[in-house]
Amino acid sequence: MIHHPEIWDILLTHMPREDWVSLDEIYRMVELYGKFDAEDFKPQSPTSAIPKWKRNVRNVLQYRKRTGEIRWDGDARN
Repeated sequence: MIHHPEIWDILLTHMPREDWVSLDEIYRMVELYGKFDAEDFKPQSPTSAIPKWKRNVRNVLQYRKRTGEIRWDGDARN
Protein backbone atom coordinates (compact mmCIF):
# COMPACT_ATOMS: atom_id res chain seq x y z
CA MET A 1 0.00 0.00 0.00
CA ILE A 2 1.19 3.49 -0.78
CA HIS A 3 2.00 5.32 2.45
CA HIS A 4 1.76 8.95 3.47
CA PRO A 5 5.52 9.72 3.23
CA GLU A 6 5.58 8.45 -0.36
CA ILE A 7 2.53 10.53 -1.28
CA TRP A 8 4.05 13.63 0.31
CA ASP A 9 7.34 13.05 -1.52
CA ILE A 10 5.47 12.82 -4.84
CA LEU A 11 3.70 16.10 -4.10
CA LEU A 12 6.89 17.87 -3.05
CA THR A 13 8.67 16.66 -6.16
CA HIS A 14 6.00 17.21 -8.80
CA MET A 15 3.46 19.79 -7.62
CA PRO A 16 3.97 23.36 -8.86
CA ARG A 17 4.82 25.77 -6.05
CA GLU A 18 2.97 28.92 -7.08
CA ASP A 19 -0.12 27.57 -8.86
CA TRP A 20 -3.39 26.24 -7.49
CA VAL A 21 -3.68 22.54 -8.24
CA SER A 22 -7.03 20.77 -8.30
CA LEU A 23 -7.66 17.58 -6.40
CA ASP A 24 -8.07 15.74 -9.71
CA GLU A 25 -4.64 16.98 -10.82
CA ILE A 26 -3.15 15.80 -7.53
CA TYR A 27 -4.76 12.39 -7.98
CA ARG A 28 -3.31 12.14 -11.51
CA MET A 29 0.12 13.10 -10.21
CA VAL A 30 0.07 10.48 -7.47
CA GLU A 31 -1.35 7.88 -9.86
CA LEU A 32 1.45 8.58 -12.35
CA TYR A 33 4.36 8.50 -9.90
CA GLY A 34 3.08 6.29 -7.06
CA LYS A 35 3.73 2.61 -6.54
CA PHE A 36 0.45 0.86 -5.81
CA ASP A 37 -0.50 -2.66 -4.83
CA ALA A 38 -3.87 -4.43 -4.83
CA GLU A 39 -4.77 -3.03 -1.38
CA ASP A 40 -4.64 0.53 -2.72
CA PHE A 41 -7.46 -0.17 -5.17
CA LYS A 42 -9.85 -1.66 -2.63
CA PRO A 43 -12.80 0.57 -1.64
CA GLN A 44 -12.08 3.10 1.09
CA SER A 45 -15.13 1.87 3.02
CA PRO A 46 -17.96 -0.64 2.65
CA THR A 47 -20.26 2.13 1.40
CA SER A 48 -17.83 3.85 -1.00
CA ALA A 49 -16.26 2.65 -4.24
CA ILE A 50 -13.51 5.30 -4.05
CA PRO A 51 -10.12 3.53 -3.81
CA LYS A 52 -8.13 3.68 -0.58
CA TRP A 53 -5.20 5.46 -2.19
CA LYS A 54 -7.37 8.51 -2.91
CA ARG A 55 -8.47 8.65 0.74
CA ASN A 56 -4.79 8.50 1.71
CA VAL A 57 -4.01 11.42 -0.61
CA ARG A 58 -6.79 13.48 0.99
CA ASN A 59 -5.47 12.58 4.47
CA VAL A 60 -1.99 13.79 3.51
CA LEU A 61 -3.44 17.05 2.18
CA GLN A 62 -5.52 17.61 5.33
CA TYR A 63 -2.53 17.00 7.59
CA ARG A 64 -0.20 19.24 5.57
CA LYS A 65 -2.87 21.95 5.46
CA ARG A 66 -3.05 21.91 9.29
CA THR A 67 0.75 22.13 9.57
CA GLY A 68 0.82 25.06 7.15
CA GLU A 69 2.90 23.23 4.57
CA ILE A 70 0.26 23.69 1.88
CA ARG A 71 -2.42 26.27 1.27
CA TRP A 72 -6.03 25.62 0.40
CA ASP A 73 -8.43 27.99 -1.31
CA GLY A 74 -11.34 26.83 0.85
CA ASP A 75 -13.20 25.24 -2.05
CA ALA A 76 -13.44 21.45 -2.02
CA ARG A 77 -14.10 21.19 -5.73
CA ASN A 78 -12.43 18.39 -7.68
